[in-house]
Amino acid sequence: MNYVLEGTIKDTLNCLEENIFFIDQDLHISWMNNSSKNLLQVMKKYLNIGTPEDMIGQPIKSLHKNFLQEELMNYNEFPIDAQIVLFDRFVARLIVTELLVENQKRGYLLTWKDLTEREQERERTKEILNELATPILQTVAEHTLLVPLIGELTLERLETLTTKLLKECLNNGADYVILDFSGVTTITDSELGIEIQNLTDAIKLMGADVLYCGFPKEMVKDMVSLGVHTNQLSFVSFRNAIRYVVKEQEK
Repeated sequence: MNYVLEGTIKDTLNCLEENIFFIDQDLHISWMNNSSKNLLQVMKKYLNIGTPEDMIGQPIKSLHKNFLQEELMNYNEFPIDAQIVLFDRFVARLIVTELLVENQKRGYLLTWKDLTEREQERERTKEILNELATPILQTVAEHTLLVPLIGELTLERLETLTTKLLKECLNNGADYVILDFSGVTTITDSELGIEIQNLTDAIKLMGADVLYCGFPKEMVKDMVSLGVHTNQLSFVSFRNAIRYVVKEQEK
């Protein structure tokens, strides 16, 4: 027979802002406090329930496949502390402790810390930093864009840049795009060479010529080792590249 929480304990847990679930020894949800009900109210369409109370009696694995059930069945050391993603939308930190009454195991207390908003804010901050790290600038030459690449060059940054740059090429009717690598400090990913070439090819399909400039000696070696083989014009500095563009436009 499964243990039932005493009324005074329930009243105490209902006063807490933490989301707390009582899991019985059969690994079913036996009780939840009011904060947990508010949480499940937001998630009910993903859980296919009408009300939060519909989760009472449901196996704990209904929250996250078999993760929690396997952990509780096979883990001997408590508390269990894990961060998981549910339904590709909600981020949670789950802390599970054994519930002992008079030295007898009666089940488990699951504390659910909702990290969704924090993770979303972190992603927004990351997107803003990526935007700031990949500026696209107008130059003194007409229909010519400058892309100064700064810091560590990653696949994620290149993906962000590609989307943004193609849009700018279209909006500005760009004839030339200058990729300035002088500010890049690190390039290590083996797929970066391919992505740089893909970016170059995509810009050319938009009708713009691509110029490279500012490659440090070390980076030239890295680019070759990473598979960047291109016939694009390359210049020592941005100044030389923009001079070339101006001369071409004066013809």
